[in-house]
Amino acid sequence: MKGPSTMSKNTSLIPALGAAALLITGLALLVPKSHPHQQAGAPSAGAPTGTQAPTPATKSAGSPPAALPPGSAPPGSTSESASATPASAPSTAGPMPSGIAAVGDGPGGDADIQAAFTRSHPSDLAPADAAQLAQLGSEVWLAETTGTGRTRWPAYFPTGQGASSSFYYSGVRIQAVATHTEGGSGKVRVDLLWVGTTPAGDYGDHRPATVHLARTDNTWEPVR
Repeated sequence: MKGPSTMSKNTSLIPALGAAALLITGLALLVPKSHPHQQAGAPSAGAPTGTQAPTPATKSAGSPPAALPPGSAPPGSTSESASATPASAPSTAGPMPSGIAAVGDGPGGDADIQAAFTRSHPSDLAPADAAQLAQLGSEVWLAETTGTGRTRWPAYFPTGQGASSSFYYSGVRIQAVATHTEGGSGKVRVDLLWVGTTPAGDYGDHRPATVHLARTDNTWEPVR
């Protein structure tokens, strides 16, 4: 038979064991039960799903395009289109046909021709005398080549000389004139450059010519 001390010890253990059992039962209730068909790691029903992957940001209309690697062409382009350059138009300039003055040889170019001719043939006459005799020499040469005005100098153009139109030029124009004294104060040489077409249709510009003038009394006359 157990004594009174042994019974008192067993009686004191009963409350401690009851408290431990209650603690274990509470902990078991706190552990969630997994569904038998639910895979490990899968979210339980009703639980919030994971955060979805962020949608790629849409490029704004004003954002600059991404830089391309050196030497690469933009999308949609080809090397042929990128390297194509407009070709220069071929020149159509060529020799002028016979009978047509070259560019700059028309009446608009006569001033430049005169200036160059004056530099290469400077006059030794007074400016007023040089201008008067240049005009006279030009008129004489126009009469010589076209037949018009020959009656002004009958001694220079004898009757019948060059009377036929077959000897006359057409389209005659004086381009430049230069005057110089010749053999003394009473004679002047008038050098000219002129344009004209022969009766046969041969055109020529910068044609050289010379008219000699001599002083008689108070005037000047052409002499041969």
